[in-house]
Amino acid sequence: MKAQFHLPLATYPDASSFSLLQNAVDVSLHQKAGLTASIPLVRIEPVQPRFPSLLDVANMRAEAERLSKDNGTVLGQTLRDYAKKAEVEVEIQPFDVRQPFVAQTLAELSRAYDLSILEASELMRPLIESVLFESGRPLLLFPPDNFSGRIDAVAVAWDGGATVARTLAGSRFLLERVSRVVLISITDDKQIDERSRDHLATALRKAGLAVDVAAVQAKGDSPANVIQGAALERKADLLVAGAYGHSRLREFILGGVTRSLLTHLEMPTVLCH
Repeated sequence: MKAQFHLPLATYPDASSFSLLQNAVDVSLHQKAGLTASIPLVRIEPVQPRFPSLLDVANMRAEAERLSKDNGTVLGQTLRDYAKKAEVEVEIQPFDVRQPFVAQTLAELSRAYDLSILEASELMRPLIESVLFESGRPLLLFPPDNFSGRIDAVAVAWDGGATVARTLAGSRFLLERVSRVVLISITDDKQIDERSRDHLATALRKAGLAVDVAAVQAKGDSPANVIQGAALERKADLLVAGAYGHSRLREFILGGVTRSLLTHLEMPTVLCH
């Protein structure tokens, strides 16, 4: 069964980067996956000023919608060019959406695919959080630079919790093409269930993977930095981690590791809530 990846793109007020497009094509190529891009054509709600104003609101609205459309056109054509060069199957789906519902709609569209692909950026954080917490699907998050696309070794930030176990299960198709897994646990951040970790290591070895176990200490540093450092030191191409958060008055309160990964990502990372 061929995996299907989803690329939710932003067109307004800021556009997704070309490096995200290239990363999406590269990882789709190496995973032999289909790729569908959703491109929102943003519609701005008409506003009638209550008092006379020097601002031409109608013109500003038209300019904003034109910017979204132009950004969408450029992103779509650039993605087609990258995909054609790599011989990757890509489908581009523009859609009309009112501005307040862009992130929500992209999250809903993401539910139809095996994996969504986004880029870590403070500007894109509302979209990232929406897809991460509302799609019910794994999210592959790239740092803001280019990546080779080939995934041979995977690091798992293992704490024995259900969230990372769910992420690992949801991204299991990514493990079908790797040869090595390293399980990384921070031993001075929270108590680690070593028996659970060893059971996972045994199961992965039975599946034909080489497995290493790394117990590291944060020593006051950010757990996210320590985990990524340990993964990069062991030549991992991808990090698998859980994502924590809950909704309070529709604002996401993120766990410390999740928040750090969204803002200080050093390597491609799969997250799932």
